[in-house]
Amino acid sequence: MRRAGGTATAVTAFALLAAVMSPVASNARTTSEQPASILIFPKVIADGTRDTFIQISNTANSMVHAHCLYVNAFPVCQGIGDCQEGTCSGPCVRQWQEVDFNIWLTKQQPTHWGVSFGRSDTLTAEPCDRDIRTGERNYNCYSAGLPQGLIPPVPLPFEGELRCIEVDQSGAPISGNHLKGEATIIGRDGDASKYNAVGILGEPFTNNGDNTLCLGGEPSADCPTGAEYEGCGDRYRIPHFAAGADNPIFGPTSTVDTEITVAPCRANFEAGSLDLTEVTLQFLAVNEFESLFSASHRVECWDSFRLDDVNQIFTVGIVQSRLVQTSMRPVIPRDGPPSGVVAVIEELHALPNGATAYSAYNAHEVGDLDEHPNYSGNELIIIPAGP
Repeated sequence: MRRAGGTATAVTAFALLAAVMSPVASNARTTSEQPASILIFPKVIADGTRDTFIQISNTANSMVHAHCLYVNAFPVCQGIGDCQEGTCSGPCVRQWQEVDFNIWLTKQQPTHWGVSFGRSDTLTAEPCDRDIRTGERNYNCYSAGLPQGLIPPVPLPFEGELRCIEVDQSGAPISGNHLKGEATIIGRDGDASKYNAVGILGEPFTNNGDNTLCLGGEPSADCPTGAEYEGCGDRYRIPHFAAGADNPIFGPTSTVDTEITVAPCRANFEAGSLDLTEVTLQFLAVNEFESLFSASHRVECWDSFRLDDVNQIFTVGIVQSRLVQTSMRPVIPRDGPPSGVVAVIEELHALPNGATAYSAYNAHEVGDLDEHPNYSGNELIIIPAGP
C-alpha cells in the first residue's frame, strides 16, 4: 500500500528506520561467498534474447555429488496465441515444469554450462570457435574437460530457478558444504550481468539423509533431528535507484529500472509435482530525505518483478529521490508454514545512445527468520526420494 499523507517527520523516519534496518540485527543465515550444501540460483533465463551460464565448483579435496532441479515458471497461453509475443487471447499461466539431473565433480573441479543447451557427459575436446561455414558458435566445446554427468538443456523459453543439493553417492542429502556457484546472464548483444548463487549451509551432525530437508527450526514431526541446514534470513536491504531516475555516470537522459527476482526457500519437488509456496512480501522504502513509503507484493513459488510494477511509490516522481533504501521481508503467517525467500537484484540501464545494459547483484540479507515471533515449525525443501 502507499503510505498515506506526504512525508514522515525526521524523528519518525529515524525511529522506523532503526526498527527495520538496525545494524545490530543478528547475522544473515544464507551466504553468497562461502561453500554450502544447497545452492539456489534464483534467476535463470533462456528466452531467445538472453541465456544463462551456470558455474559450479567443488571446493573439497574429494569427489562431490549433487542433485539439481530446474523449475520453469515461463507462462503458457491458455488460449490462442503466444505469451512471449504478447498475442495470447486468454490468460498466461505459469507452467511450473521441473527438470532434474545429477552431477559429480572430482576434487577442486569446476564445471559450467549454458542452460539452453546443457552439457554432455562424455569427454570431448572440440575446439571452442565458430563454425567456418555458418558462423555460428560451436557449443560442443562446452563439453570439453572432465565429464560430470549429463546436464539436459532446459525447455525453451525458460525463466525460473535452479537448485543443487549436495548428496552422497547413493543420492542421500549430506551437509558437506562443498559447493559454490555463479550465474552469468548474457544477451544477444553480448551484454552480461552476473550474481553469486545463494548458498544454504548444512548442519554437520543433524542431517538424517532423507528427502525432507529441514531449514532452521526446532525438532518436529517433519524434522525429528531438528535443523539439518541453516534457515533463510529475515529480510533484505536493497539500495537502488528510484524507477526512471537518471544515472549520473551516464547523464541526465539515462534511466534506471530495478527488477527483483524472488524464490521462496520452502519448496516441494516430490513426485514431480511442485507445491506452490505463497509468500507476501512487505517493502519499506526510505528516500534521501528520510521519508517513508510502504508497499506489499504476493509471490507464488517464483516471481521476477520491477519495483514500479509493485507500486508507483518506487518511481522517481513520487519518491522524489534518485536513490532509495528498501527493506524487503516476508510475512510470516500465524497459522501456516513459514518461508523466507532468496533474492537477486538486476538493474536495467537505458543509455543515452539507445543501448541498454544490465547489472545484477546479491541483496544484503539481515537477521534470522526463525527469531520472528510468528515463526513455528521448519522451512522444508522436499526433493524426490532417491532409489
